[in-house]
Amino acid sequence: MTTRNLCAFRSFLLLTTGSASLWASLLCSNANATSIHIASQPMAQALETLGRQTGENIVFTPEQVANLKAPAVNGNMTSSEAIKRLLNRTGLSVETVPNGGFIIHPAPTVPKKTARKTSTSDRVPKNGINDIEKMFVTGHRKSQSEKRTSNIIMDSVAYDPFENLGGVSSVAQSVIQLPGVTGITDGDEPRYVSIRGISPDLNHTTMDGVTIASIGESGSGGTRRINLQDIPSEMTSRTNVYKSFTAEQDGDAIGGVIDMIPMSAFDHKGLYKYVDAYGIWSSKRGGVGANGLGGYSPHMGEGAKGTFSDTFGKDKEFGIVMSMRYQNRARNTTKNWQSYYYDNMDGASDSTPDSSWNGHVRPSQYSTGEYANDVTNLGGSGKLEWKPTGKNLNVSLMGWSYARWEHSVMDKEDYNLKDMGIGSDSSDIPVNSMYVRRRQNDWHRQNSGIIGHVDWHKDKHSIVLRAGYTMEDYSDYQPYIAARAYPKNLLASYSGYPNQDYMWSQSGLSNPSAAQTSTWNLYNDGSYQTWEKASERIPTVRLDYGWNTDKHDKGFGIMSGFQWRELTLDHDEEQTYYNSKENFSNQMLQTDHVPWLNTYPETFIGPNGYKFPWPTLAADQKKSLYNSGISNYKYRENIFDGYVSMHYAWKNTTLIAGVRADATNYAGWTPQINSAAQTVSSGYTKQPGSYINPLPSFDAVHHFPHDVTVHASYSQSLGRPAPGQIAMAASESCGDNDSGGADCTLTMGNAHLKPRRSHNFDVSVDKWFNRGNGMVSLAFFSKWIKDDIITSRGLYTQNGTNYEVISPMNANSAGVMGLEFNVVNRNLHVFSQILDLQANVTWLQGHESYSSGGTTYKYNAMIYQPNFVANGMLTWHIPQIKGALRTTVNYSGKYFTSFGATPGASDGFGNFLTFNLGFWHQIFPGITLKYEVMNLANYQPTYVTGNHLQYADERDNYGRAVYFHVVFNYHYSCILC
Repeated sequence: MTTRNLCAFRSFLLLTTGSASLWASLLCSNANATSIHIASQPMAQALETLGRQTGENIVFTPEQVANLKAPAVNGNMTSSEAIKRLLNRTGLSVETVPNGGFIIHPAPTVPKKTARKTSTSDRVPKNGINDIEKMFVTGHRKSQSEKRTSNIIMDSVAYDPFENLGGVSSVAQSVIQLPGVTGITDGDEPRYVSIRGISPDLNHTTMDGVTIASIGESGSGGTRRINLQDIPSEMTSRTNVYKSFTAEQDGDAIGGVIDMIPMSAFDHKGLYKYVDAYGIWSSKRGGVGANGLGGYSPHMGEGAKGTFSDTFGKDKEFGIVMSMRYQNRARNTTKNWQSYYYDNMDGASDSTPDSSWNGHVRPSQYSTGEYANDVTNLGGSGKLEWKPTGKNLNVSLMGWSYARWEHSVMDKEDYNLKDMGIGSDSSDIPVNSMYVRRRQNDWHRQNSGIIGHVDWHKDKHSIVLRAGYTMEDYSDYQPYIAARAYPKNLLASYSGYPNQDYMWSQSGLSNPSAAQTSTWNLYNDGSYQTWEKASERIPTVRLDYGWNTDKHDKGFGIMSGFQWRELTLDHDEEQTYYNSKENFSNQMLQTDHVPWLNTYPETFIGPNGYKFPWPTLAADQKKSLYNSGISNYKYRENIFDGYVSMHYAWKNTTLIAGVRADATNYAGWTPQINSAAQTVSSGYTKQPGSYINPLPSFDAVHHFPHDVTVHASYSQSLGRPAPGQIAMAASESCGDNDSGGADCTLTMGNAHLKPRRSHNFDVSVDKWFNRGNGMVSLAFFSKWIKDDIITSRGLYTQNGTNYEVISPMNANSAGVMGLEFNVVNRNLHVFSQILDLQANVTWLQGHESYSSGGTTYKYNAMIYQPNFVANGMLTWHIPQIKGALRTTVNYSGKYFTSFGATPGASDGFGNFLTFNLGFWHQIFPGITLKYEVMNLANYQPTYVTGNHLQYADERDNYGRAVYFHVVFNYHYSCILC
């Protein structure tokens, strides 16, 4: 047995007896050494050869090494030793990048008057294309290096305040540029992300490996999707998206694992300050000024954000990073809805399509909503680090808290049309009733957390201990007032026919002044107040141990670890409904404001709901108590995970096989309901459950000549039911729900749901070029999912109000497969211009099968799965002005958001395109001006319905947003680095 194999064998025996940490470090003391064989050759080729042999990313420019010849380097040595030998006597210096990689710098220029006393404490500005941009080039290189050397199929996006467009610059806006990633929008911004056509609930999202808490939209649904809209990118150095899985990762991800890597003071040397102050102009005014309410800006907003970082101490062993942000903006919008009558083959028609629907629709309702919305973001983060010299130890403590407030008013007007019977396609339809509604909201959401991290390594051993506590809180006060009228002999005409992009156009009314001359009355239960609160807490402890598993190590290695995580979610809601039929005509606000896509002026509810004399209305005590009681629930979940992962690495090949044991126990507390009597008893009913699953995985990586890498992976993973899917008894909410024309939504849980189980197959081929700056990649993936959980949606109409009923259920079978193509090339020289380019396209094909009412339905798609996704980015660097021009394009095909109890009642989101443009230039050292236009193409969201999502039932208009930034940046670096 060779000495190396004997070393590995002894260490493994000692590991099994629990004493490897001490003895293996004595037995094996050359863990970081690698066999290097480089012939004497031009320096560029020598550095590229060193990169291939060590797996390190070495960044340099052709000009730096032109006409230089490298000496031969042979022997067993570390990467640092090898690169120093290659650069010996060249005048070039090398900077070691934290977490792997090197950057070659030209020889420093030392001012003559200080040359005699220059030391590492002397500091001078480091100038580049734009004083501060050079350090972010390092961040991009690190991201590409991590992908290049990873044993897992993954993509990474670096934090770059210039290239990440949008004032808030959220993590959501960053990761939607990666292949296979689709942004799930909240108005004009991405809020969640879908990876490879899988629901956002089936991603696992972490900060430094610790799970992030999120109550979803409001807590009433208790979803697992993480709101990345409110997490700023400036608190990260990069975000990694893992698409294949090993036992070393959390097992509850089917789409992907999103890990945000916090910024470190040791990411760059020296003091770093970045402050960005900006103004915002939004083109959409909406109903502001016409709705009779004050306090809403028609167009303007402002913001500021900043980051500070430095190292200190005798040996610069301490580091500190702080960031903050503030933004207030107007996000006004107009929404148009449409509901349909569905004609049946038996000669009847209905407001919801059933199995006898003949495919023909007629309009049943026209609706318009004007929104005045004021959005404020405020928060900050801090991180303290300790990295003592020569101790192989890195300790950090990080905390953050970010809040978002939305002060919103919705003014909605409905024209409900009579059912004239099947086959009646007359353009003149009698109007049965008119409704005018005002909903106001004070939404508040706050995400906070604290994470401690200890990372120790010595020789072949590594130990990482992480403990964290993350939380999110949500609250909302919502007053809602509605009035209705029954106009006499009023006819509405329409033109066109709906499709996935357009709705019927309302052409005219037989009496254009009907809203002004009709009698308006409040109606029973049409006005109410809601107070809603939700909170989620997630404590986590995670310990990982590795032996001989560093990317340079060869032979046998092992990883093992343990994790405990608890999730608790509390949702509390109070509703008060009122009975009143009083004449409200003198409270209606008649205007000359004509909304987008409409013909006639809108009528508004006049009173301010916050100041409305609610005590003058008679409360419906029974309904208020019932709806308040059925909306409350509690959920608790404990997860215990342990894993063992075996590695074996040759020079060019690595194999990883392991198993993760996932043990979960949970309990939901739901109200005790008597549906027949419409009463709720005090106390809760506990509904416990548990499951345990072994999750095996196998991963193979081989590095071929010419910088070609092939990954192949098989794994099993879980998709846990959302807390609200299990524990929530029922919840009723009325008003716009951003997903179609329903007036009220009834949401119910299902305590009998099983967790999803997925078999994941992944293969990718990566080809690197342009000295590691460029890559072209093709990936194939296939996921076979058992017990998928879908959202079933049913529709019905009662007393002129459109209801949708939403409940979760396990599907019979589901799956998705697809191809991802990605090309990246940074520092690309074209006609003497410097370009950064990335373009990716993803093709997906899915299937879903579920049973409802004894009938099995099949779809050629999963929920949130478009058939096609494309993302593109181009940055044109302009050294003459120390600036750049940046464009981003994101396109997603339509996708389902819920499957109907019958296929025709299915709901979805239409094709969507965003095109953003940014431009910046330096006007003085340390001062840069930046300009952005978001949604330059003015493409607006459309929501669709039908068995093929062939009909639009909502169109929104948010307009465009323009940002003007003044950036103050400052970075000093030690002169001899």
